[in-house]
Amino acid sequence: MDTIVVIIVSITLLAILASIYLEIRRQIKPRIKAYFPDGSSEASYKAKEETNLTIHVQNKGRLGFPKPVAKNMSLYVYTPTSILLKELRWLGQSETQVREAPLGGIFAGMHYLSLPAVVTMSLFHKEEEAVTILMQMPEQTGKQTIKVAVFSDEGDLGVHELEIIIF
Repeated sequence: MDTIVVIIVSITLLAILASIYLEIRRQIKPRIKAYFPDGSSEASYKAKEETNLTIHVQNKGRLGFPKPVAKNMSLYVYTPTSILLKELRWLGQSETQVREAPLGGIFAGMHYLSLPAVVTMSLFHKEEEAVTILMQMPEQTGKQTIKVAVFSDEGDLGVHELEIIIF
């Protein structure tokens, strides 16, 4: 009977320690938000218009402590094939030179652009950067979804969906 109690207590302690470990790992990971300049996740553009679309990426951080840094971030922007992507530009806060990324191709049925591997973007707590995408809007009207995938040394920081309303 005593061995059963010891086994139950041991399993309970392991489960508690595992949940504490997973919560600490979740808290240490940066929390990123991608949005348009007005702070929303929707923007409107005219059909067939060539435009510079700006997307802000911010390290929102976590409540309390710690406030992790998103180091060596990679950014991928995916759009439906009806939207013609031309280039992605990023002007870092410490950079004086604009970096341009060529069209990356098609992945999962969507066009994508990404920052080159030589560009490193790191965001401290509450810090943000902006990327500008030169794109040609499609002829048909309606909603289109853009996906912004963010990765860093800390791992996958999520895929953020932004809506473009074409009128």
